[in-house]
Amino acid sequence: MKKGFCLLLVLSVMLCSLFAQGTTETASAEKKVEFTWLHHLQEQGKQEWINTVVANYEKDHPNVKINIEMLPSDQYNTMLKTRIASGDAPMIFDLGNQLFTEFVQSGYCADVTDMKGMENYDADTIAQSTVDGKIYGVCIDKNAYCMFYNKDVFDKYGLTVPKTTSELLHVCKVLQDNGIVPLAAPFAELWCLRYYDMVLTDVQCCMDNKNWFVEKMDQSVPFSQDQKFKDCANIFYSFKPYWGKDPFGTKWNEAMNMVATGKAAMTLNGSWAIDGIMSINPSVRLGSFAFPTSNNPAGAIMVVKPGSSYCVYNNTKDPDVMAAAKDFFSYMCSKESAEIFAKAAHGLTGAKIDSKTDIEGLNDINAYQGKDLYVQSNLVVFTPEYQNTLFETLTQYGMKDSFDVDAFCKELDTKYKALKK
Repeated sequence: MKKGFCLLLVLSVMLCSLFAQGTTETASAEKKVEFTWLHHLQEQGKQEWINTVVANYEKDHPNVKINIEMLPSDQYNTMLKTRIASGDAPMIFDLGNQLFTEFVQSGYCADVTDMKGMENYDADTIAQSTVDGKIYGVCIDKNAYCMFYNKDVFDKYGLTVPKTTSELLHVCKVLQDNGIVPLAAPFAELWCLRYYDMVLTDVQCCMDNKNWFVEKMDQSVPFSQDQKFKDCANIFYSFKPYWGKDPFGTKWNEAMNMVATGKAAMTLNGSWAIDGIMSINPSVRLGSFAFPTSNNPAGAIMVVKPGSSYCVYNNTKDPDVMAAAKDFFSYMCSKESAEIFAKAAHGLTGAKIDSKTDIEGLNDINAYQGKDLYVQSNLVVFTPEYQNTLFETLTQYGMKDSFDVDAFCKELDTKYKALKK
């Protein structure tokens, strides 16, 4: 009798233990988890992508709540650093080249090397977010930097896509003579100004010299001794008569509106401009072409770069939040997410998916192949201090009535030497 009672007691304890274990696992699986995705994406289509992938994930994971927070582009980097320093770090965020390595070295970015989704991206894209052999983020999108133009305006005045600087200057003159602003130049925002110079230097200075940025920062090859850079600076300034009445008072939203409505024919920016301009005027016939960098047609090269690296914050204090954020990140890196991005944002994705589209501007970009295309990835570029110094100085000289390229380069060398110290 005692033996039977003991056996029943043991079985009862085992069953209670199993029941308790099952209850704990279920509770753990259903534990409510909440985290934030902080971003600075202003374009309507990119916001649609964010909202869609979050809604899809939350539907399949009802215990997870993802808060979406957007900041203005000019505040994003500062506020991201402030949030992390104050212990209020977002679990999902993105970083440009200038900050990525710094954040990885500071331990802010989680290692995502072995996560599902990495297989959807090619080696060049993955290399952009790799440090010491480990992957700390993914460039979900990639961007082309080129000229965007209103095709109806070009057709009205019988204009064709220029392939040399002389041809582009001619196009600008024809447009201006007919009362159309040739180039909507939004130089009130420094980040926009830099693309007008970058498309020139990327092709002429960096394409055959992977160390160009380093040589300038360490002053081993100063600006004053770099004829290619001087040529690029002179070309940049040669288009000043066609920037519109108040280029240094014009903002990016104004420039997009001008092209969308035909008040301006062209603007130069990243491929996110397609979504921005089409959101203003969905019926606009928007085309794109490589900015000519010389009087040789071979210099009309489309520049494409992986976009910002999307990262997971390395949260070592809350394993449940960390696990949920990583799982969501895997979905962000899926082909399904990439297809949503390509359709909603009218943009180029870093994932290996079918790139066919009914968007003329994107098809124009995708038509550039082989020697007409420069895919720039995994370069050491200017740190924010050096970059801002270059474009603040370019702004200073761009406002002058005449351009002294030697004085411009000499001043840059002086400032870069000071930064080096």
